[in-house]
Amino acid sequence: MKTRILLFALFTVLSSGLYAQDFSDDFESYTDGAWVAQSSPQWTTWSNNPGSSEDAKVSTEQAYSGTKSIKLVSTVTTGGPTDLVLPFGQKYTDGTFTYGMKMWVASGKGAYFNFQATATIGQIWATDVFFTQDGTMRVETGGTVQATTSFAFNTWVDLVFQIDLTNNVWEVIVDGTSIGSYSNPNNSIASIDIFPLNSAGQSTFYIDDVFFDYEPFVQPTLDLSLFSLNTKNTTIAGASQALKMTLKNLGITPITSVDVTWEDGTNQYTDNLTGLNLNSLETYTFAHSKKFQASQGATDITVTMSNINGGVDENDKNDVRKVTVTGIVPAADRKVVSEEGTGTWCGWCPRGAVFMDSMAHSYPEYFVPIAVHNGDPMVVTDYDAGVGAFPGFTGYPGAIIDRASVINPSALENSLFSRVVIPAKAKLVNGAEYDPITGLLTMTVSAEFTGSVSGNWRLNMVVTEDDVKGTTAAYNQSNYYSGGAQGEMGGFELLSNPVPASQMVYDHVARTITAGWAGLAGSVPTPVAAGETHIAKFTWNVPAGMKTENMHIVSMLIMPNGNINNANTFTFDEAIANGLASSNEEPIALESLDVYPNPAGDQVTLALQLADVQNVHVLVYDMMGRMVATQSYGTLSGQQWLPLQTNTLSNGVYSLQIAVGDGVVTRKLVVQH
Repeated sequence: MKTRILLFALFTVLSSGLYAQDFSDDFESYTDGAWVAQSSPQWTTWSNNPGSSEDAKVSTEQAYSGTKSIKLVSTVTTGGPTDLVLPFGQKYTDGTFTYGMKMWVASGKGAYFNFQATATIGQIWATDVFFTQDGTMRVETGGTVQATTSFAFNTWVDLVFQIDLTNNVWEVIVDGTSIGSYSNPNNSIASIDIFPLNSAGQSTFYIDDVFFDYEPFVQPTLDLSLFSLNTKNTTIAGASQALKMTLKNLGITPITSVDVTWEDGTNQYTDNLTGLNLNSLETYTFAHSKKFQASQGATDITVTMSNINGGVDENDKNDVRKVTVTGIVPAADRKVVSEEGTGTWCGWCPRGAVFMDSMAHSYPEYFVPIAVHNGDPMVVTDYDAGVGAFPGFTGYPGAIIDRASVINPSALENSLFSRVVIPAKAKLVNGAEYDPITGLLTMTVSAEFTGSVSGNWRLNMVVTEDDVKGTTAAYNQSNYYSGGAQGEMGGFELLSNPVPASQMVYDHVARTITAGWAGLAGSVPTPVAAGETHIAKFTWNVPAGMKTENMHIVSMLIMPNGNINNANTFTFDEAIANGLASSNEEPIALESLDVYPNPAGDQVTLALQLADVQNVHVLVYDMMGRMVATQSYGTLSGQQWLPLQTNTLSNGVYSLQIAVGDGVVTRKLVVQH
């Protein structure tokens, strides 16, 4: 529920002396066009290089108060180079920290900033805040979306973060209204980094009236805090998850026992924790013994601590946390594709490998992983080129989701949940046949359309391989997570930089994209009516040394706008067991077919050349997949000219299905009276 915040009351408190305002800057004392960090010792840049291209300039183009603000614009493809930093003087781990500023984002542009968790910039990102070009503000921690809201372009937005570091409650307030609060896995704050993230010309924004305040923590005698509650806010309906939480002793008195209860309005379960011996400022992390099973839709969960050391503590406000878990129902036969740009030379790419593997393990029914390598021995040139040229792809690792968006691989789970509910226009079934002597792999994808489509739809096939290993230095994996300074990353923090080839195994490696990035032209006729099945065939010679037993055969249905509507993946053995699909698009019994005139008026003629005696039947479907006409011509042979009345059909595009014996041929028909 949104809570209305009276900001004037907040500022009254600030001015009363209960809070000491530590910093504020309205930029009125600066010269128009001056570099901010070069003009003020409080500001700096990412590389501590005031006056460089990382610095930002004062502008009189926009202002919330007075006549000046800071302008930030992206001028290079990777975002930036402006990278303005405001240090907060130290790393804060407890107490109450408040940060606020006004932001103005130009129409159709984006903006971005993050809070750094440590005094050394670039170690740990505490929170990321995105203003996207569709008018959405999104707050994330480590790729997990914590809060979202819409914002108005060309308008000053009042933004405040109220952060209770003592109890790990980060609240986001936009234009006086709380859009949500969350517990932060990186619960500390040391600076803000303001960076025009989008590619050249795609970020333009201004900031004004920046301030931050800090109130120190005063330790009570007895106080246990429900410090964090970690759940998946969105998950698959029916899936179970453990409620993981951390308790922190904020008081002086050791904590020996506590009861922890969660309830969802229907169920209620309590764990009695005894023998804890939790000393002052120590934490205890555990998972509740009873898992929560998500239902379809939103469910509110409340977790409450009680009976602390056999009684009550001094602060009951931090004894309760609430979370809403939304269970989604995936669309039928739907799978989501992640084409991840990666490379052995890329020191951040272990992050992509870790999250791709995690998703493949957690959601095998819905997630299709493809690792597209760049600049290393596993590169597939045309596939790599397609990834690199994709709009919005600016760096490695980057995951292209259904060719609809580019994300950090750490955000894969949320992207899956948002995409998997989109209905598929066709169910895809993969089959294959393999000649181990020649290495020829023949593959088919059978697209069983559940909805009508028109336009330039295409099918494609990709082959991936798991457990890929190399022996040369080119297979060494660059690893910026080595040593643990960047936090945990699936065990890569324990490995060297680079990780030697002997310790590396690469999964989901793209080995071929058989019809190029765009897919096979003409593989889907237009229009297609619901109920039709269309089959496309692809071939590939498997290079020596690749292991077919580790391969997956991936099919894609590509929309006219280039997005992937659906996909499917089968292991090599599964596809071989399915065999090749038999196409009924051009049955042997039909040697030729012509439909004229097309566009048709009141009648169309079907000119057939039949190879032998066959029963002929015609069905007509509109673009909604509804059968609107039918005509049976009985048993025929040889050359035939068959009239079909179209005088009762409205002007428009139709699908003709001409059944000849056991085969079906589909043709497009335009009616224009």
